Formats: sequence, structure tokens, C-alpha cells
Amino acid sequence: MADEGLDVSRRGALARLGATVALTGAGVTALPSTPESPAPSTVSTGAVRPDATPVPESETSYAVWHYKPVGGDFEPTSPINVVFPLESRSFEDVIHVFHDAGWYPYPEDYPRYAYDRSTDRYRFQDWAGAETYFGVGGRLHVRCWHLDGTASVQAHVDTKATPKHGIGTYAGGRRAVERLFEDAGSDVTEAGQYLGNDQRPDHDGFASVIRS
Repeated sequence: MADEGLDVSRRGALARLGATVALTGAGVTALPSTPESPAPSTVSTGAVRPDATPVPESETSYAVWHYKPVGGDFEPTSPINVVFPLESRSFEDVIHVFHDAGWYPYPEDYPRYAYDRSTDRYRFQDWAGAETYFGVGGRLHVRCWHLDGTASVQAHVDTKATPKHGIGTYAGGRRAVERLFEDAGSDVTEAGQYLGNDQRPDHDGFASVIRS
């Protein structure tokens, strides 16, 4: 998938040298086990907007970015744009809403990771879903993490799969997830959580907050 530009030097929370990467914590019932990534020696420059001023990931229970492994390093690639406090629902309850809407679990996609401050490690996505498995003509696509008693979701609309998937819109993906959970009876606060993770083409640095 296409990635956009970033000055990682402005993000001290990313420079966690020698952090071991592993999958930790509870996942959704009956989910397949997930692989470990290479241990990073540093965090590489990714493609986030150079003028973004992200919230340090050590200061929030939510993820701020998701990352791709590059050799022994990680690059931030896309912003978290939907979050769930999980005050009165479980992570499994969140995933069931996607299942009930007919989304495909574990579609064809690239492996992505999020920083887990409770373990100081980068964790593989706990769940991923999409409208279609391959997304030949484009698709809504989410990756989800269960972190520190919350859920963090990266939602976007993919461009067509050929010649290569890219990001069509982050804002459109966020709004689609908002509508999905509104229809399921959840309370949605649009752009309710500032994360400072602005990114082209259209992410404003805020995540929508969804509660049951």
C-alpha cells in the first residue's frame, strides 16, 4: 500500500532502541496466532506529514500509528483514526460488529504493528477486516489492536489492487466505521480524540471515539 512522508526526529517516543517485538496480551477468541516481527535496532523514517506533532505514544492508552517492519527497523505508515475506550464492552464485541456487517476477517493485506506501551513492544495487529478479501476494485479496510484496555483502529479506503493498493482516503474509512457502529447502536464522537497524527491525503490528526 502507498505510504506518505514523516520526520521521525520529532517523535522521541518512537526511538525505542533495541525494543524486542512480540505479540502479547489476549486476542479475540479462536483467532489464529500471529507472528513476531524482527527486533528493531531503531525506527526508520516513514511517510507521515513532516509538520505533524503526534501525541507521544507513552502518554496515551491508544496507538497513534501503525508501523511496517523494514529490515530490523519500523516505519510509521498510517494514523490510528478510530478508538474505543472499552468501558462497557470487550474487544470481541467490537470485532463482532464488523463480522455482523459481513466483513471478511484477515483479508489479503500487509503485516502491520502498533506500539504497546504496557510492554514497550511493537505488536502485530490483533484483527483485520475488509469489505472484500482481495480488494480488486478498492475496499474499506481496518486493522485493530487491543491495547491497555482500549481498542485502536486504523480505517481507510483502499484504491484498486492493480497495479498496487494505495490509500484512497482515511477520512472516508473513519466515517464508514462511524456509520457502522452508529447503526449498531453505539455512541460516536466524531474527531473526539486528538492524536496529532496528521497525514495525507486527508487525515486531520483526530480519532473518532466510539462507546457502546
